[in-house]
Amino acid sequence: MKKSLIAIAVVVALATLAHAAGPEPHYTGSEDPMIKVDNENLDIGWPFEYKALTICTMPVYMNVGYYVRMEDCTKKKIILQQVDCGDIGKKAADWPCYLDCESFELRANFEVKLGTKLTKMGSVMDKWEAYYDEGKDVYDRTDGGKETFKVCVKAWKAQLYENAPGSKVQVGELQITVKPNV
Repeated sequence: MKKSLIAIAVVVALATLAHAAGPEPHYTGSEDPMIKVDNENLDIGWPFEYKALTICTMPVYMNVGYYVRMEDCTKKKIILQQVDCGDIGKKAADWPCYLDCESFELRANFEVKLGTKLTKMGSVMDKWEAYYDEGKDVYDRTDGGKETFKVCVKAWKAQLYENAPGSKVQVGELQITVKPNV
């Protein structure tokens, strides 16, 4: 038993001496082709801890894509209200006529051409169109700031026969579209 305890003690002592001597100096690359790192410059603890050395610094670039955002889109809606047909540039024979507009803010990092797309739902809409108030349909700011736009939907010759007065029926969807203004 004594011999095995002595053998274990010798092995532990040799292992301790091997670690206490520290690692061999090592070389690493940096802006200089090679640099020597001495044991004295390392923060050596038990067990050994090595500090990370920077051997290369690379610049990071990004290919910037197109960015455009409409603020609070989910809170926006068009609720068509009956108006005189003359208010939307139509004749009395185009009755009944409807109109509503909605304002929104837009931000982008490029010059944007706004568009619209209407999709009918059900049989109420006969004739309709969407447009930007005062023809303002281009975001051309260079600072990425917010700009306000107003989109309108007008309808005429609506087919009201299947709907009760005072009901609110979804008759379609208005999509705001964007593309580079080239």
